[in-house]
Amino acid sequence: MMIQRRPLVSVTIPMYNNAPFIAETIESVLSQTLADFELLIYDDHSTDGSWDIAASFTDQRIRLFRNHENLGPERNWNRAISEVKGKYVKLVCGDDILYPECLEKQVSAFEDPSNSGVSLVSCQRTIIDPEGKVLIRKVNFVDGGRKEPVDVIRKMIRMGTNIIGEPVCGLYPAELIAKTGGYSAVVPYTIDLDFWMQILKHGDLFVIDEPLCAFRISDLSWSSRIGDMRYQQFLEFMEHAAADESHEVTDLDLFIGRINCAVQSMTSLMGFKLFAGSASDRKKVPVFS
Repeated sequence: MMIQRRPLVSVTIPMYNNAPFIAETIESVLSQTLADFELLIYDDHSTDGSWDIAASFTDQRIRLFRNHENLGPERNWNRAISEVKGKYVKLVCGDDILYPECLEKQVSAFEDPSNSGVSLVSCQRTIIDPEGKVLIRKVNFVDGGRKEPVDVIRKMIRMGTNIIGEPVCGLYPAELIAKTGGYSAVVPYTIDLDFWMQILKHGDLFVIDEPLCAFRISDLSWSSRIGDMRYQQFLEFMEHAAADESHEVTDLDLFIGRINCAVQSMTSLMGFKLFAGSASDRKKVPVFS
């Protein structure tokens, strides 16, 4: 009986109605310079042809699953990390992109002996519009290198925004999944930050100071659909984080954070409305290679 070798990385894509973008997302994973990965795609009962597009790929590293009913983001994201076989895990939303060296460079950071004790490797990201046009080449809220969780969380609260990055930015050890409560959408806008904080209870953050992925602003994305609630939900996240004494959040941190959160929320909302556009105006997105 042949024993199946464990892949080095599990890339997992929770997908729902991502037909305009999913081919580009899948191609970006298959084009990685590090080839030792599995690609798990979990379709949340899409109604727009996303399933057929994903099923058209024949790469043997792909495993494709379809929910019999729509589970919603929280349950589908948790299903997406429930059967990973890799040593490391990266969750990629169905409209985002990995640049070719993303997995190779993030795995190298984990495998560097000097980074023992790191639980999350993140990278900078590029912001793109629905057509793939670059809006911001590099989002840089935190410099590269190793960071202690306390410093990261305090800075995040002071800045009133996500300084670690969306799910596509992060890579983490699969063994840590069982030590978390999974993705929680109690505060929907910060589902990724809540998970990052759980991961950072088990080690430091290491940031690669270059954009290795792209986060797409689109009216199909969950972030866009809940964008109007961003301010209130980020405040809830800040209060939740501050209640944990191990984060060492001060009243001054919260005061500064509330001001910056209001500014960031207005900027984000304007960005979504300005750049997402209407579906009828979109062109077919070219395949990433």
